[in-house]
Amino acid sequence: MTHPNIIKIICHDIGKHLGCYGVKSVSTKAIDALAKNGILFENSYATSPGCSPSRAAIATGLYPHNNGVLGLAHAHFGWSLDEKVHHIAKYFLKNAYNSILFGLQHVTYNEKSLGFKKIFPERPADAVVKNIRENIDSNLFKKPFYAEINFFEPHRPFDFGGVKPFKSKGISVPKYIPNNHDIRKEFASMQGAIKKMDDSVGKIINILKRTNLYENTIILFTTDHGIPFPRAKGTLYDAGIETSLIISYPKLKIKNKKFKELISNIDILPTLLDFAKIKIPKIIQGKSFYPLIMNKKYNENKNIFAEKTYHDLFDPIRCIRDKNYKLIINFDSDKIIRVPGDVMMGPTYKAMLKQMINVRDRYELYHIKKDKFERKNLAQNKKYKKIRQDLLRKIAKWMKSTKDPLLNNHIKSPFFIDTVKDLT
Repeated sequence: MTHPNIIKIICHDIGKHLGCYGVKSVSTKAIDALAKNGILFENSYATSPGCSPSRAAIATGLYPHNNGVLGLAHAHFGWSLDEKVHHIAKYFLKNAYNSILFGLQHVTYNEKSLGFKKIFPERPADAVVKNIRENIDSNLFKKPFYAEINFFEPHRPFDFGGVKPFKSKGISVPKYIPNNHDIRKEFASMQGAIKKMDDSVGKIINILKRTNLYENTIILFTTDHGIPFPRAKGTLYDAGIETSLIISYPKLKIKNKKFKELISNIDILPTLLDFAKIKIPKIIQGKSFYPLIMNKKYNENKNIFAEKTYHDLFDPIRCIRDKNYKLIINFDSDKIIRVPGDVMMGPTYKAMLKQMINVRDRYELYHIKKDKFERKNLAQNKKYKKIRQDLLRKIAKWMKSTKDPLLNNHIKSPFFIDTVKDLT
């Protein structure tokens, strides 16, 4: 049996802001076509609303507090993948695949340790496509390959690489965000970055078709977390942890299929290993949804868990979500809903300040089905006491079983440790 080629495409900060998820003002023809010709997961969630922790979870099948990346893995933040933890590239490289990286990696300072045979680090979408086009006929693609394509777009700044705003199909602003001229302008800029990323995905698909690689290639498209706006990225509200997840594999002959099952992004690695007939190591915490795709026995996730420990600042929060309810625990006394620094620079944040300051309680309980945008905190409502206790028990069990360090002490960041060293 011929092993399938695998391409995993990850972009920044897009959540579900795509045409195939109902956002009509964006130009996402290529990604929408992948969904139409494959499978779309309606309830896929990140384990973290921050870039590096989420990407590390996708790459390892482990929760951020188990893979070592509890915060950002760039600049002075200092977080890095634990040396004992295998990146997905290493699993494939050890099983007769060529592992290749195009674009950024955002999980370690030591990228040579990840297991890629070749890394093309250039970040702009045009450079990513150029590197694929120039190397597609090389030996890297002559045997089964695992190619990871990590787009910077649509991360802020939205004009990265000279990208222009896009508004010819209108502008979509989510209902939890105010709608005014400046905010619409900001969303138009994001839509331009989304279009640039999608155009690049289309070019890559055309390259695969031209080289006769398309039919035997699994293409998985996803993102790290929700859109880069207040009450989204950097929070554990659905807008912060919701992710697009699409799989296209022509050989399966599955078209326009949608699954409603709860999926966590730690489930992606074991699923791809299943597709490649590679044994899933016992250390992996995620659950393969390959049986679900293949219409075999599959035990759906009853709950998904997500966490934030650091982004720009220490902000320890954890959550559990099922199909009806979500419980968020805020471990620090700060009542501000924390927002990434670059998001704070935009007009949307300034328009939403009153919604962000002095509003956060220790426990937040939401009825997801009735309260989509998580506005009404039911944690102190006696009617929901039993539900809160049940979710609290489950999240405590999860934290204990995964040895969450929050249960033991105040986690020290690499920046903190290095600073103390300077003083001693």
